[in-house]
Amino acid sequence: MVQRQEAVLRGLRFIYRNSLEGDNFEDWGGDYLWCFHCVASTSADARLRALAREMGATLALKWRGEQQALPELADAGEVGYYMSMIDVSSRLGIDNHGLGEHVRQGSHRFTARDYLGFDPVREAPPGGARSRYDVWCDALVLTYTGDGCGIPMGASYVDVLRWLPRMRPYGGPADGEFRDMVLAITHLVYTLNDYNRYRLSPEWLPDEFEFLRENLKVPVAAGDAELLGEFVDCLRAFGLPDSDGVVRSGVEYLLASQNADGSWGDVDEPDVHTRYHTAWTAIDGLRDYAWSERTEWPAGVREVLVGGG
Repeated sequence: MVQRQEAVLRGLRFIYRNSLEGDNFEDWGGDYLWCFHCVASTSADARLRALAREMGATLALKWRGEQQALPELADAGEVGYYMSMIDVSSRLGIDNHGLGEHVRQGSHRFTARDYLGFDPVREAPPGGARSRYDVWCDALVLTYTGDGCGIPMGASYVDVLRWLPRMRPYGGPADGEFRDMVLAITHLVYTLNDYNRYRLSPEWLPDEFEFLRENLKVPVAAGDAELLGEFVDCLRAFGLPDSDGVVRSGVEYLLASQNADGSWGDVDEPDVHTRYHTAWTAIDGLRDYAWSERTEWPAGVREVLVGGG
């Protein structure tokens, strides 16, 4: 247990250092802040919670200080960016009410198709240049955020969630869309359990649970710590204990593959997102969660899970 705690702390410190390098925070600020918020709000380790909150609040305060003028909100992507930054900064205790109201008002200029690439009220996630799993994954996250902070995205999270039956059945490792399938499933789990605040029953998502359990060996064999971390923490969200053989194999790999600087993966990787995000998912695969009991669901969500659509 101590080994895991120390690995997580090293990993979190790496992410913070990485966020301060060059233009990294300017390019990926929402991700960095969301990482620190999630660790601070759901970890069982009090020391880890406090460190993550301090790091996240410091960066959120810095970002707020840089907002000298209200943005034009010229397109849906700009609204999505500011919405995400305002939401996660607020969760870290750093509010900007004037900017928040400006974005809320400006969000009405755009449609669901502008924000999501499709209109989930009328159609399923489309394929094409992007896989339909990638489109669906982004739509789940964006509408989850929009619903949570009261900024409309032209459609609700439930509108996107109800296409779950159409995303099944899932392919296997040989499928060209395998990675997109994995990320869609893990982000389905994250948006349903409030990013590891609540456990989920495998009975609600039987196809997804079996997919993760069956395919965890794939990122282990590939040495893919980034994908492996998401497999492990989602399976633990379904209630699998650390003693479970599948979970244990993932944890053991993550512990054995951490780099000296606290990161995971290739230390010479030029892609900033891959560097910090791999460390983030590995941390989530290793840290202990302070699970809460869910007593209420957002309107319509449980009906989709229990009723199948």
